[in-house]
Amino acid sequence: MLTSCQQVIEKLNINIELFFKNLEKGSNKKQLIELDKEIICQSLLGTSRQKIAKFLDLPEQRIRDRLSNNIYPRIAELMQIDQEQIAGNWVKLLNFLLDGDRGYKLNAPPQLNNDNFQGSFGRQIFLYPQNQDVVELQLQATKFYQQGLYYQALKCFIWAWKKEKEIYHTGNPEVLIYINNCLIEYKQSLLQDKKIKIYTVAVVVPFYHNQGQVAAEILRGIAQIQLQINIQSFQKIALEKEINLADIIPEGFFSLNHTDNQIALRILIVNDPNNLYAPYSQTAENLAYLAPQLNLIAIIGHYSSEMTKKALQFYSQNGLVLINPSSTSNELSHLSSGESLSFFRLTTQDNINATQLGDCLIEKFTGKSGIKVAIFYNKNSSYSTSYRNSIKNILENYRETFVLLKECSYISDKYYHIQAYLEEIKQDGVEIIIIIPDGGIEPNSLDNAGLISRLKLNQCIIAGSATFYHENVLHWIHEQSQYNTAATNECQIIACVPWHWHSEKNGCNSENQIGQYFCQIGNQLWGTENLSWRSATAFDAVLIIFRIMELYQIKDSQSLLINMNKHFKEQKKSVKGVTGNIQFRENGDRFNPPIEIVAVKWNAQQQKWHWTIDNRIQM
Repeated sequence: MLTSCQQVIEKLNINIELFFKNLEKGSNKKQLIELDKEIICQSLLGTSRQKIAKFLDLPEQRIRDRLSNNIYPRIAELMQIDQEQIAGNWVKLLNFLLDGDRGYKLNAPPQLNNDNFQGSFGRQIFLYPQNQDVVELQLQATKFYQQGLYYQALKCFIWAWKKEKEIYHTGNPEVLIYINNCLIEYKQSLLQDKKIKIYTVAVVVPFYHNQGQVAAEILRGIAQIQLQINIQSFQKIALEKEINLADIIPEGFFSLNHTDNQIALRILIVNDPNNLYAPYSQTAENLAYLAPQLNLIAIIGHYSSEMTKKALQFYSQNGLVLINPSSTSNELSHLSSGESLSFFRLTTQDNINATQLGDCLIEKFTGKSGIKVAIFYNKNSSYSTSYRNSIKNILENYRETFVLLKECSYISDKYYHIQAYLEEIKQDGVEIIIIIPDGGIEPNSLDNAGLISRLKLNQCIIAGSATFYHENVLHWIHEQSQYNTAATNECQIIACVPWHWHSEKNGCNSENQIGQYFCQIGNQLWGTENLSWRSATAFDAVLIIFRIMELYQIKDSQSLLINMNKHFKEQKKSVKGVTGNIQFRENGDRFNPPIEIVAVKWNAQQQKWHWTIDNRIQM
């Protein structure tokens, strides 16, 4: 690095390398020569053109020509102003570079938020608890983080973590992620001295959907694997001598490392409004734009299939990998070749899910005929429609067994709009109701699914897709049982999901060792059975990135994309994860994706309803 560049970094606190990189991305698209970099750095340090020429032993005209013909046009294009406004006005450029929103200022977190984007490394909280003391600690931590006071922010986040666990007996995954981020920022120079590579990954979650429950489930998996990856690096720099890591490390902790490569992982949490309509749908566009200055190497998300499909165009155009832990629409199996290069999904596509759910129903009604089936879905959702088409095609192949009643395609409407339909199917003697809520793109879908699930429909099975798998369903059934409207042996609710805590293949008692450890550590961090399928697939989403980081020299998002495609799609190599063996087709779909049928059952010992693998239903 040029001496003058190092002076800009040390004296002006400016990320000059990022500035050069962005200048080279303009319409010129040619590398800056060393002379240009020297002129820029000397000018930012206040050196006159005449002194620069003398220092470089060049004619002053040569310096003037480089400024006029190459340097000023690049800077004007980047700042989106006329060249006349920047020529000779290095103070204006300096103010531009020191603006916290631009991302060039070192040792201070970037200003990420605007009207159409919400992202945080620790400067704001999305998941607020009800306890005011904990909230105050969290807010104090975010204020310290905003000022770049990472040690103080770290201490406050740790206090908030311990207090929340003490009160609610479960940790807050968002806070654990911020603790890890603060540790990295606080010890960044020491980590770099030890040749520990720091990578940044964004996770996009819908905090507004279902009171943040879905976001929390996803973040539990993310926070858990971030901690497991980072602890090895923190121990290498003897961080435990200064910070009591026992406050955040569970017992029986184990290393995920397969190589000697040491890595520290920083997580950017991004809120996805989960709304397809402008201006709410600009999250992906903003994130793709910010990716270079944040040094993002990959993105994990989005939750709903609709948002994933829309986001992919922005990520693929910018050479970013999108690892998807939750979207299942069949449409995502038929992406353009350019988009499929950037796409890897951990979940099971709708046609496979629906086949498994259909097979389950077919098996239960073997030898019977005329079984009446009603389907609730959202015609405005590509995911919900995709799943509906798949399950309907399967059941139509067994016309003697199943009779498909008129469908309800407006589950997202106000409840009174579907009451007449409910009365109609009750009069028709419905025996199976299939519920396919959308992924939260329209707010009423899940609430209406709950109202349907707590109807007193004797001998009626309610079967749902993965979006139906929520704690809400257990609360609704509990409400019924409190008023003696649902007996503990009468509940007949099933769903098809990618993973469950008690999975015989990948759960806590399975032969899958990483699945066992995932449950054991998760139990200590979040509480018994608080890890859902969304947590497991999110964990695996980071895991496959981590495995590529271990094996290859990953410098940026482009090298990650190249090596992930080479490793998984061309060489057909696999990774063992919580949800089983992970291997990808060229379109980004997973080979032999995991499937589990779960049911709502009464736990007599704990005196509560829970989702379980045991799907035996009393008929």
